[in-house]
Amino acid sequence: MPTDTAVPNDDIDPMVRTQANDCIRNHVIAAMGVGLVPSFLLEAVGVTGIEVKMIRDLAEIYRFPVPSKLVAYKVLISLIGSVAPFFVAAKLHAAVKTLPIVGHATYIAFLSTTNGAAVFAVGKIFQRHYESGGTFLSSDKTVLRKHFRQSYDEGKNFAHTLAPTAPAS
Repeated sequence: MPTDTAVPNDDIDPMVRTQANDCIRNHVIAAMGVGLVPSFLLEAVGVTGIEVKMIRDLAEIYRFPVPSKLVAYKVLISLIGSVAPFFVAAKLHAAVKTLPIVGHATYIAFLSTTNGAAVFAVGKIFQRHYESGGTFLSSDKTVLRKHFRQSYDEGKNFAHTLAPTAPAS
Protein backbone atom coordinates (compact mmCIF):
# COMPACT_ATOMS: atom_id res chain seq x y z
CA MET A 1 0.00 0.00 0.00
CA PRO A 2 1.53 3.33 -1.04
CA THR A 3 2.19 5.86 1.64
CA ASP A 4 2.23 9.61 1.44
CA THR A 5 5.71 10.51 2.64
CA ALA A 6 5.37 14.13 1.51
CA VAL A 7 3.75 15.54 4.63
CA PRO A 8 3.02 19.27 4.69
CA ASN A 9 5.34 21.27 6.89
CA ASP A 10 3.64 22.32 10.13
CA ASP A 11 6.18 25.11 10.46
CA ILE A 12 4.59 27.08 7.60
CA ASP A 13 3.80 30.65 8.64
CA PRO A 14 0.02 30.92 9.07
CA MET A 15 0.08 34.18 7.07
CA VAL A 16 1.70 32.34 4.14
CA ARG A 17 -0.90 29.59 4.34
CA THR A 18 -3.67 32.23 4.44
CA GLN A 19 -2.17 33.93 1.37
CA ALA A 20 -2.07 30.59 -0.43
CA ASN A 21 -5.68 29.80 0.48
CA ASP A 22 -6.75 33.26 -0.72
CA CYS A 23 -4.81 32.72 -3.96
CA ILE A 24 -6.58 29.40 -4.54
CA ARG A 25 -9.96 30.99 -3.72
CA ASN A 26 -9.41 33.83 -6.21
CA HIS A 27 -8.42 31.41 -8.97
CA VAL A 28 -11.46 29.21 -8.23
CA ILE A 29 -13.68 32.27 -8.68
CA ALA A 30 -11.96 33.08 -11.98
CA ALA A 31 -12.41 29.49 -13.20
CA MET A 32 -16.09 29.56 -12.30
CA GLY A 33 -16.44 32.73 -14.37
CA VAL A 34 -14.71 31.12 -17.34
CA GLY A 35 -17.38 28.43 -17.19
CA LEU A 36 -19.84 30.97 -18.53
CA VAL A 37 -17.98 31.04 -21.86
CA PRO A 38 -20.17 29.21 -24.41
CA SER A 39 -17.24 27.41 -26.06
CA PHE A 40 -15.85 24.23 -24.49
CA LEU A 41 -12.47 24.78 -26.19
CA LEU A 42 -12.15 28.39 -25.00
CA GLU A 43 -13.25 27.33 -21.54
CA ALA A 44 -10.65 24.54 -21.40
CA VAL A 45 -7.90 26.92 -22.54
CA GLY A 46 -9.06 29.55 -20.04
CA VAL A 47 -9.14 27.15 -17.11
CA THR A 48 -5.72 25.75 -18.02
CA GLY A 49 -4.33 29.29 -18.12
CA ILE A 50 -5.85 30.02 -14.71
CA GLU A 51 -4.33 26.83 -13.28
CA VAL A 52 -0.88 27.67 -14.64
CA LYS A 53 -1.07 31.22 -13.25
CA MET A 54 -2.17 29.83 -9.88
CA ILE A 55 0.79 27.41 -9.81
CA ARG A 56 3.14 30.32 -10.48
CA ASP A 57 1.43 32.54 -7.87
CA LEU A 58 1.61 29.76 -5.25
CA ALA A 59 5.30 29.27 -6.04
CA GLU A 60 5.88 32.97 -5.34
CA ILE A 61 3.88 32.83 -2.09
CA TYR A 62 5.93 29.85 -0.85
CA ARG A 63 9.15 31.44 -2.19
CA PHE A 64 9.86 28.57 -4.53
CA PRO A 65 11.62 29.34 -7.79
CA VAL A 66 8.81 30.46 -10.09
CA PRO A 67 8.50 27.88 -12.84
CA SER A 68 8.64 29.22 -16.36
CA LYS A 69 5.38 28.92 -18.27
CA LEU A 70 6.75 25.94 -20.18
CA VAL A 71 7.76 24.18 -16.98
CA ALA A 72 4.41 25.05 -15.37
CA TYR A 73 2.56 23.58 -18.37
CA LYS A 74 4.70 20.44 -18.23
CA VAL A 75 4.10 20.08 -14.50
CA LEU A 76 0.36 20.58 -15.02
CA ILE A 77 0.33 18.03 -17.86
CA SER A 78 2.27 15.60 -15.67
CA LEU A 79 -0.17 16.15 -12.83
CA ILE A 80 -3.13 15.62 -15.15
CA GLY A 81 -1.48 12.44 -16.40
CA SER A 82 -1.25 11.22 -12.83
CA VAL A 83 -4.90 11.84 -12.12
CA ALA A 84 -6.13 11.49 -15.69
CA PRO A 85 -9.07 9.13 -15.21
CA PHE A 86 -10.71 11.27 -12.56
CA PHE A 87 -9.70 14.63 -14.07
CA VAL A 88 -10.99 13.71 -17.53
CA ALA A 89 -14.28 12.51 -16.07
CA ALA A 90 -14.65 15.79 -14.21
CA LYS A 91 -13.81 17.86 -17.28
CA LEU A 92 -16.10 15.86 -19.56
CA HIS A 93 -18.93 16.58 -17.17
CA ALA A 94 -18.71 20.13 -18.47
CA ALA A 95 -19.59 18.91 -21.96
CA VAL A 96 -23.20 18.54 -20.84
CA LYS A 97 -23.54 22.27 -21.32
CA THR A 98 -23.31 21.78 -25.09
CA LEU A 99 -26.82 20.31 -25.13
CA PRO A 100 -29.19 22.91 -26.62
CA ILE A 101 -30.91 25.23 -24.13
CA VAL A 102 -31.43 22.75 -21.27
CA GLY A 103 -27.80 21.66 -21.14
CA HIS A 104 -26.40 25.18 -21.14
CA ALA A 105 -28.98 26.41 -18.65
CA THR A 106 -28.19 23.50 -16.34
CA TYR A 107 -24.49 24.22 -16.67
CA ILE A 108 -24.96 27.89 -15.84
CA ALA A 109 -27.17 26.94 -12.89
CA PHE A 110 -24.25 25.02 -11.41
CA LEU A 111 -22.07 28.11 -11.96
CA SER A 112 -19.20 26.09 -13.29
CA THR A 113 -18.71 24.06 -10.13
CA THR A 114 -16.66 21.56 -12.11
CA ASN A 115 -14.13 24.18 -13.18
CA GLY A 116 -13.94 25.64 -9.68
CA ALA A 117 -13.50 22.22 -8.10
CA ALA A 118 -10.77 21.21 -10.57
CA VAL A 119 -8.84 24.45 -9.99
CA PHE A 120 -9.29 24.03 -6.23
CA ALA A 121 -7.90 20.47 -6.40
CA VAL A 122 -4.88 21.52 -8.49
CA GLY A 123 -4.29 24.42 -6.10
CA LYS A 124 -4.42 22.18 -3.04
CA ILE A 125 -2.05 19.67 -4.63
CA PHE A 126 0.49 22.40 -5.39
CA GLN A 127 -0.02 23.97 -1.96
CA ARG A 128 0.81 20.59 -0.42
CA HIS A 129 3.74 20.18 -2.82
CA TYR A 130 5.26 23.52 -1.81
CA GLU A 131 4.56 22.96 1.91
CA SER A 132 6.24 19.56 1.75
CA GLY A 133 9.41 21.15 0.49
CA GLY A 134 8.75 20.25 -3.12
CA THR A 135 8.40 16.49 -2.70
CA PHE A 136 4.65 15.81 -2.90
CA LEU A 137 4.44 15.63 -6.71
CA SER A 138 7.06 12.88 -6.51
CA SER A 139 4.61 10.75 -4.51
CA ASP A 140 3.12 7.54 -5.80
CA LYS A 141 0.49 8.21 -8.48
CA THR A 142 -2.20 6.51 -6.38
CA VAL A 143 -1.47 8.99 -3.58
CA LEU A 144 -1.83 11.86 -6.06
CA ARG A 145 -5.09 10.45 -7.43
CA LYS A 146 -6.49 10.01 -3.94
CA HIS A 147 -5.48 13.52 -2.90
CA PHE A 148 -6.88 14.97 -6.14
CA ARG A 149 -10.19 13.12 -5.68
CA GLN A 150 -10.50 14.30 -2.06
CA SER A 151 -9.54 17.86 -2.98
CA TYR A 152 -11.93 17.82 -5.95
CA ASP A 153 -14.83 16.78 -3.68
CA GLU A 154 -13.84 19.47 -1.19
CA GLY A 155 -13.58 21.92 -4.09
CA LYS A 156 -17.14 21.16 -5.24
CA ASN A 157 -18.40 22.08 -1.78
CA PHE A 158 -16.17 25.15 -1.71
CA ALA A 159 -17.38 26.29 -5.15
CA HIS A 160 -20.99 25.93 -4.01
CA THR A 161 -20.26 28.32 -1.13
CA LEU A 162 -18.95 30.88 -3.62
CA ALA A 163 -21.95 30.65 -5.95
CA PRO A 164 -24.65 33.23 -5.33
CA THR A 165 -27.99 31.76 -4.36
CA ALA A 166 -31.06 32.35 -6.49
CA PRO A 167 -33.54 34.84 -5.03
CA ALA A 168 -36.64 33.30 -3.53
CA SER A 169 -39.75 33.72 -5.66
